Amino acid sequence: MVEILIIGLGLVIGSFLNVCIYRLPKQESISKPRSRCPLCNYQLKFWENIPIVSYFILCGKCSNCHGHISLRYPLVEILTSLTFLLLYFYYGFTIGTIILCALLCIVIIITFVDIDVQLIPNELLLISLIPITIYIMLISLSDIGTHLLGAIGLSLLLFLIGYFGKKLYKEDSMGMGDVKYAFVIGLLLGWKNGFLALGISFLFAAIIIFILYITKKLKSRQKIPFGPFMSVGLLIALIWGDKIIEWYLHFYI
Repeated sequence: MVEILIIGLGLVIGSFLNVCIYRLPKQESISKPRSRCPLCNYQLKFWENIPIVSYFILCGKCSNCHGHISLRYPLVEILTSLTFLLLYFYYGFTIGTIILCALLCIVIIITFVDIDVQLIPNELLLISLIPITIYIMLISLSDIGTHLLGAIGLSLLLFLIGYFGKKLYKEDSMGMGDVKYAFVIGLLLGWKNGFLALGISFLFAAIIIFILYITKKLKSRQKIPFGPFMSVGLLIALIWGDKIIEWYLHFYI
């Protein structure tokens, strides 16, 4: 029963995150007006705005203009729900889990906003510091030095990569939004899991870039957002970071 409630809550919150992802880059209110079709501005009825269900009832099309509705909407809802469920299975039903769920909602928004406009809004990064600070105070206040070292170390590393990348290629290779996001990730995870998250981010980025390149879907010097890869690294390191590090060190100790 608990799992079903978590899934339902995740779907509902995921629907709200879709609104944030669409409206925040446009600097629109996330509360008014009610949800509407992004193509014809038709205001959705209640039954047209039920997470997952409405998308399939409407066959992925607006009931008014019959325009195609992006598959991203149900995917974000499912992703949010699965993230909540994963945190629950790993951490149990605790205050820390609730805080992490709130934080990862912000991470999901950051991820898809960066995909859309290649920008990580400062407002989202600042808001993310609230649940992170609360989490550290409740869970690992004694290790605050580790968290601060992670924040400084990760952000400094990405700043240096961006700095020397610009010197080498004569154009920005790492945005300041990524540097600030690295600060947030390092503050949450600490320096060990933080650098693991960053390593996973570069690994996933390299794999995706290679696939896009060999399939000729990536043009020369075309920029792709790094934030989504950082989000993947964050989630993996948050859930399995300690086990991955333990597994890795097992080969050398």
